[in-house]
Amino acid sequence: MSAVEMSALEAAARNKKNYLAAKSAFNRRDLDACMAFYATGHQMRSREVGPGREHIRAFLASMHETWGDLEIVAEHVVAEGEWVMGRCMSRAIHSTSVMGVAPTNRRIEATFWDLHRFNQDGLIIETWNIVDGLAIMQQIKAGSA
Repeated sequence: MSAVEMSALEAAARNKKNYLAAKSAFNRRDLDACMAFYATGHQMRSREVGPGREHIRAFLASMHETWGDLEIVAEHVVAEGEWVMGRCMSRAIHSTSVMGVAPTNRRIEATFWDLHRFNQDGLIIETWNIVDGLAIMQQIKAGSA
């Protein structure tokens, strides 16, 4: 079935599957596999950067560099047509300086939400992210006291 013949319901199911597969590749630290789910002209909307998949790659690579043992669990995922929204729990070890706070080696958990728009080929073309920065700061500050 071509992308043109695909119903909105089928597209939503495919996009949700691709979203979860991208998260799985990220957790395996396989950025090449993860990037296969992003269009080359991908646009991050929650950061002021130009179009290009290299920006999301750099962002995701920096997350692994900053947070030791980072894992993302998609706890709720909703898909409708070209849109996929996830509420995820991220868990990591505070093993590098973050927000000006020296490493505490404590396990940190924080919720984040991401919204992705997919193209007709099932690739992510736009991304918005919201992270609970206050929860992160409270946990790393408490660990540094």
